[in-house]
Amino acid sequence: MRLTRPWLLVVLALVAFPALAAAEPVTASRGTHSFATTDAMVAVLDGPTGTHTATIDTRLYVPDDATAKTPQPAVLMTNGFGLSKTAAEIVSSATFLARHGYVVLTYTAQGFGKSTGCITLQSRAYDVKDAEQLITKVLKPKPFVKRDAKGLVLGMVGGSYGGAIQANLAEADPQLRAIVPGRTWNDPQYSLDPNNYVAPGDPTGFSHQLDKQGVFKLQWTTLFFASGDLAPVGGAPPDGNQEGSCPQDALNTGAVTGVTCTGYPTQLCQTYARIALTGDATDADRALLADSSGTTQPLRTPTLLVQGQSDTLFNVNDAAATYTDLKRRGVPVTMIWNSGGHGGYDSLPGECEVYGGGTGGTGYRGLDSCYLTLRTLAFLDHWLKGTPDSSPGFTWYQDWTPLKGLGSQYGAATAFPAGSPTTYTLSGTDALVRSRATAGSVTLLNPPGGAPSGYSETSNFSGPHSSPNLALPPTDVPGQFAAFTAPAFAATTDLVGIPTLKVKLAHVAPTDLVVFAKAYDLAPDGTATLIHRLIAPARIPSADLAKPVTLKLIGFAHRFTAGHSLRLVLATTDLTSYNNKVADVITVSTGAGNTLTVNALPTAHVITDPCLTCGSRPPVTTGGGRDLASTGLNVAVPVIALVLLGGAALYWRRRG
Repeated sequence: MRLTRPWLLVVLALVAFPALAAAEPVTASRGTHSFATTDAMVAVLDGPTGTHTATIDTRLYVPDDATAKTPQPAVLMTNGFGLSKTAAEIVSSATFLARHGYVVLTYTAQGFGKSTGCITLQSRAYDVKDAEQLITKVLKPKPFVKRDAKGLVLGMVGGSYGGAIQANLAEADPQLRAIVPGRTWNDPQYSLDPNNYVAPGDPTGFSHQLDKQGVFKLQWTTLFFASGDLAPVGGAPPDGNQEGSCPQDALNTGAVTGVTCTGYPTQLCQTYARIALTGDATDADRALLADSSGTTQPLRTPTLLVQGQSDTLFNVNDAAATYTDLKRRGVPVTMIWNSGGHGGYDSLPGECEVYGGGTGGTGYRGLDSCYLTLRTLAFLDHWLKGTPDSSPGFTWYQDWTPLKGLGSQYGAATAFPAGSPTTYTLSGTDALVRSRATAGSVTLLNPPGGAPSGYSETSNFSGPHSSPNLALPPTDVPGQFAAFTAPAFAATTDLVGIPTLKVKLAHVAPTDLVVFAKAYDLAPDGTATLIHRLIAPARIPSADLAKPVTLKLIGFAHRFTAGHSLRLVLATTDLTSYNNKVADVITVSTGAGNTLTVNALPTAHVITDPCLTCGSRPPVTTGGGRDLASTGLNVAVPVIALVLLGGAALYWRRRG
């Protein structure tokens, strides 16, 4: 039988998009167990030589069904940056899991709350050793914790700073059978000093360790550094306790590092001061950050990654890097791109991302009817209790879809990436085309000193729930950017994934070439919206410019309605980052071989859940925007951050 053209297109679509799948129903599950809690301070030994002493503040949740005759699996959880074991994200998650029959051990990471020690970025030398000893000293002696031939049956959950330790701990302790890292880094070198240039020889496109230098994320990193230094000098976390101490480095202040250094080991302070003022990392800096990186090959633990699409601190490329590495090595891994992220993007109704303020309302019982908490529960139940879990391999939040039930705003695919690659070619001086590209070039200028600069956001203070809200419309400085616009979409089109740019670049400065790549939605009236305020900094060594280079933009899920266009922008500066201080002239080539590839979903895809809980939205409480969820950054931090930068600048000038 001969197919007519419309039927032929349908068949081709089905063949082209085999990864799309119907999202599995997510049903509410009521936790019925009561539980008791016990607090304890636990002494540990850590550090490179195992001789540094610290005391860790812990709380053990024991459900009523956990007995010597009926032992239950345990879940470990620690805090986000600046918080403690009593933060809402910790208590709500622990309560939810305990009510569902899990023994839960929560603790305050060293350097925060009542725990002593320094802030060491969840490093193997310090924080991982602490967690291993908590497992041995607190959980192992308890007869009500389930065990088998491999030892205790354990899982771990947590977000941001509390998510960063999980891969490293699982790598060190095979008793961890499942981990659920949320809104966290893959490699702090990428997250804080990012480079979205794909280095030659990169097997995945996300092997960020191959890039020796990056474009320092100045605003975000300075805010965190300031917040951490507030801790030992009297910061007040949500529970009202005095913050932790850093006794071994209490005297190593500006005389050693150029900046106040009371919350971190001296080495970390020196690294911050050096990169903040020079933009360059040394081999020692990279080695220090590598001790906190979750990118090492030995990890074999099943992993559920949850990352926010609006997060400009730890973006979805962080999660994609972990996902891609685990997937290619055959490790069970699934990934969720939820709606929010750091910087005032609170959890939305139906999601309940606890790290974004979605704690489920009074008594936290609303978490029994939330998409993200139920996906976490299903994942843990599967790997720790052996129950089936048919959840999709990759799901993403669709802000263009109305909430009609549990998970109704999530699209799904069997694996990442979803959809089918669609490639545009840079053409002439300002176009993206699917065919008949015209060769040409565009020239961009990098100003002396890197200023004035373009603007994408005020880090931590541009989200809709941030307070104060300092958001301004994104802008690019004339002469410092090039824009390439595709023809308007004839029909509504959904792009989901991480765009890839391949382009020939040249420049004249004796430095590395620095550029920021970003994607806009251009409306018919000419209004351009920077998608989630995301930018992809790239720093390319001059020696690599002999051939076309490959850059990864930051991933997103976005619907372009009919009449709207995709616009690619390459800019030389951004206010959030350490711009190239040397004047430069950059040439962008267009024509054959200079391409932008995005992932498009089929026009008629239907991949959302049915209405399972219509009329009964779970209660959601938000963080109110005064603090950055999972960090505890408050409105005083920007002022202190400016003082830190000023002190460091003066110190380095005197050294010079």
